[in-house]
Amino acid sequence: MNFQLRLFTPKKTIALSALVAFLMIMMAYSIIKGISFKNVIFFLGEDLQEDSYGHTNILLLGTGGEGHDAPDLTDTLMIASIDQTNNKVSLLSIPRDFYITDSKVGGTRINNLYHLGKNDLGDKDIGIRMLKDHIEKITNLPIHYSMKVDFKGFEKVVDILDGIDVQIPEAIYDPQYPRGEDIGYEIFSLAAGLQHLDGKTALKYARSRKTTSDFDRSKRQQLLIFALKEKAEKEGLLTDTGALQDLYGTVKDYVETDLTLREMITLGKIGSQIKRENILAHSIHDDPTQCGGLLYTPARDLYGGASVLVPATKDNKDIHMYTELNLNHPEIRQSGMKLQILNGTKSVGLAAETKILLNRLCMNIVRFGNGQSKDITTTMYYLKHDVPASVTEALQKLIPGTTSMVIPPKYLEPQYASEADIIIEIGQDYLPRKMVDPYDFIISLTPTAPVLSGEATPAVTPKKP
Repeated sequence: MNFQLRLFTPKKTIALSALVAFLMIMMAYSIIKGISFKNVIFFLGEDLQEDSYGHTNILLLGTGGEGHDAPDLTDTLMIASIDQTNNKVSLLSIPRDFYITDSKVGGTRINNLYHLGKNDLGDKDIGIRMLKDHIEKITNLPIHYSMKVDFKGFEKVVDILDGIDVQIPEAIYDPQYPRGEDIGYEIFSLAAGLQHLDGKTALKYARSRKTTSDFDRSKRQQLLIFALKEKAEKEGLLTDTGALQDLYGTVKDYVETDLTLREMITLGKIGSQIKRENILAHSIHDDPTQCGGLLYTPARDLYGGASVLVPATKDNKDIHMYTELNLNHPEIRQSGMKLQILNGTKSVGLAAETKILLNRLCMNIVRFGNGQSKDITTTMYYLKHDVPASVTEALQKLIPGTTSMVIPPKYLEPQYASEADIIIEIGQDYLPRKMVDPYDFIISLTPTAPVLSGEATPAVTPKKP
């Protein structure tokens, strides 16, 4: 790995929002004047690119824009994976400090790629292409389109809607919110509960991170997406061609996308049909005890003193499993599918280990323990009721096994009782290919000499976090 970190660091960190992008893809068809909503949709729409699951994946980016000392840092990176067949959208936030290495620009945080492509390589399209390529490597999802928005566009959309109503889950207090690029700080606070936010306040809520983490900020940004969509629907905005045209005219200068107009028309139709409960929010972070905890923070000395995040597994293998289960098969998490893990081998603690790994991938494990025997040869999936084949097929990519609707009588007795929809009884055939917890092998890297440039030579000491 190349540990020479290329950074563009502003005087004050600019945390931005691409939230308006999601609204924009639902309204851009309004640029066509004098044509009714239905006619636009049915006569001018164009099929969207899709992956093998029938999903369209759009990379949403937020930048500071003109007038900021970090105008091109994409401090918000989010994937919107759109399932047209089932009218679902899965949102996945990528941390801005995710460390990558690129053949053109070397090692850097991912939020710096667009800046380097636009300014060092002289072409903003190169910056977008590099971002798409690395997001695809990280997630194993094909990125069909991108949309970049600067924060002024977001603020204007909220104000045009006369503000948005947001259910704030936790009070926020930030005594060092940037007052401006060069004029110090101010206090930003917001109480928990239902709040009506104007553009400036909504932007502050999206940007603030001094007293919370970058992961908390990603969750807040996703909350604002939901609020924007609900307000647009409540006001009838998605079917008011005149109002949409005015809105589009106001914010179009703040948006860059490779979607064609006809593709945006199609997205407009899809967006108007998606309900709040079918927008699923996801994020990856560095807490291995929680859903999505697939990253860790290495020693700063190896990265020029910068704080970065790196995946716990080589080649982003765990993140690929995460996106397979949660974005390619959103029905698993949305259904609340409950699993019971039983160890049918002599391998001590196997059920507990498997529970930890599946919890990290956001699976709902309601019970785990030893099975009826330690000599089970074949891993079995016992289904208590009909379960979509896509669910068991996705799980069996991690834990291969045979499916049965006939549950062993012993597993119906009180000592095995649970609310599980599926009982996974792990057999001997799983042991040669079992999942390994990468956090058991996270190493402490301490440079043997000061890091000046190029690649550090570390001393390696295995440890458990």
